[in-house]
Amino acid sequence: MTSSDATVRQDTRISEFGMADGLNGLAEVRAWTRTTLSGLPADTIADVVMVVDELSSNALRHARAPYLVRLRRSGDSLRVEVEDGASATPARPGPPTGTGGHGLTLVALSTTAWGQTARPDGKTVWAEFELGTADD
Repeated sequence: MTSSDATVRQDTRISEFGMADGLNGLAEVRAWTRTTLSGLPADTIADVVMVVDELSSNALRHARAPYLVRLRRSGDSLRVEVEDGASATPARPGPPTGTGGHGLTLVALSTTAWGQTARPDGKTVWAEFELGTADD
């Protein structure tokens, strides 16, 4: 499931995927996300995969390597983090066009919160989900 440029580290609370550059990296990170979240409701997995895909494709399109995708689960919450190596290119919704500009709006509508954190060697764009309980 991973390319030669990708690495995977997983423990009980945090899973990380070093995404390869290019479209192949997006397919791999989507598959990894589905596998990592198996056991959650299908609609929750679909929402998280959509957000991971959007944040990852934005990193590939507007930033530079290295790319790291992280799923951080704590109780009933899940935080998606996508790191890239370009702190000078902040993530922000663009004006909608026929070919784009809707992705971060979808992220905002699908999550409880999203934002970004600058790092000396890049930035982390993150989004949070409330997973609820089996009784919800």
